[in-house]
Amino acid sequence: MSNRDVERDRAGPMSETAEQTAPGPAPGRDHSFFGHPKGLPYLLAADCGWAFAFFGIQVSLTLYMTQVLLKPGHVEKVLGFGPYRAFLAHTFGAVSDTAVASQTFGIATGLVYALPILGGFIADRWIGQRRACASGLIVMVLACILMVREETFLFAIGFLVIGTGLMKATLVGQIGRLYAPDDDRRTRGFGLYLIALNTGSFITPLICGTLGERLGWPFGFMAMGVGMGLGAVYYMLGFRHMPADVVQRAPARLKDEARVAAPKLHAAGLRMVAILLVLIAVDGLWAGIYNQAFNILPIWADTHVERHIMGFLTPVTWINTLDGVLTIIGTAFAVRLWARQATKGGDGIDIRRITIGLILAGLAYLVLAGGAVIGGAGKAPLWPIVIFFLLIDFSIPWVDTVILTMISRDAPASLTSTMLGIYYLATAGGNFLNGWLGGFFDRMSPTAFWLIHAGLFGILLLLFLLGGSTLRRLLAANHEETEIVAAPA
Repeated sequence: MSNRDVERDRAGPMSETAEQTAPGPAPGRDHSFFGHPKGLPYLLAADCGWAFAFFGIQVSLTLYMTQVLLKPGHVEKVLGFGPYRAFLAHTFGAVSDTAVASQTFGIATGLVYALPILGGFIADRWIGQRRACASGLIVMVLACILMVREETFLFAIGFLVIGTGLMKATLVGQIGRLYAPDDDRRTRGFGLYLIALNTGSFITPLICGTLGERLGWPFGFMAMGVGMGLGAVYYMLGFRHMPADVVQRAPARLKDEARVAAPKLHAAGLRMVAILLVLIAVDGLWAGIYNQAFNILPIWADTHVERHIMGFLTPVTWINTLDGVLTIIGTAFAVRLWARQATKGGDGIDIRRITIGLILAGLAYLVLAGGAVIGGAGKAPLWPIVIFFLLIDFSIPWVDTVILTMISRDAPASLTSTMLGIYYLATAGGNFLNGWLGGFFDRMSPTAFWLIHAGLFGILLLLFLLGGSTLRRLLAANHEETEIVAAPA
């Protein structure tokens, strides 16, 4: 049975408005790239380039704004910044430079994760996943170029949002569609995706962060543009190896009312959408709180952490290399464990594993609070930050990768990109919360600030524990019903 047939059986009768717009490799049969489909390395390279640029901007943003952009003689040059700051003050009561930088971080990263739902809709309904992804990569290159000049800072943020909106959900969707729904390589493929993502995030502080702190932030932003450009070029080179675009488009002969009619979902499909929405909400809150590691943590480390190692002052952006390398190690460990489970009849996807991730994340912020206590009125040691990243990064595959894989595997075929867009929309909400919380950093002690984040993870864990058994029962019942629907007559 072809992947198209399998997806039709999973999602109910294929809508006559769905059409394959371009040929592509058959999923489930390609083992050209170390046992994975040939298109995977091109997608991984594109995502690595995006991570190099995006995480470079993310880890630099609050430092760049508080150290340079918001200072007299600089902020006056930024086109439209006066009205923008007035908007922040009116909406959030942001007054200090730290609060303005944190709110900008929250708004920028929030919109970055909000726009993929629109990008996924555009891809699903009009231009296809490949063209949407390619367009987003090009716009991201332009965003890095605009970041070089202070005058175009706000325009650069806008291009960053638009480019990621077109590219992110469609790229992840393409990775999922390289595999047949019952292919046990899928989870490991997403593990490799996470490793590629964090390879880019690991490299960028060493290159872009060092250039920015030592030579000037424009040099760091230029390096980000080069990395982003290489990722875009490599994606174009592998264009023909990407899975075929499936666009929900009505034939011209249909009436206008029929053209906008959405494909109907059977009961199992609707139930699965509801289950995924709950898990997506959990993941969005987890991601938003987690991302404080890139917003306020660099500012705290710059002013409250002793960073001298054997007489060498470690650049503050280098601290975030821990995030990349420890995520790679943690994900590699999880992928290896899941591979062993696959040989014993398990696929590594069990929502009970999310509990482990939430516990690790809560402990991570407790460690930061402990480090702040140790520092007292002076500076905290560096080792609590190392332990923080170890715990928070090992939580990623147990929360984010599990939920992301479930979306790509279990979402109705006609809604895959849209559901991935909702996934990023939930992350956007978490990042808006992140920016709002960051505004309180200079109003309270670091210990209290980090304890608030640990407490939020504790509340999330409690809610998940209370409702987890119900979700597992619904998921099991849904899979049984889906298997009956997909069974041959």
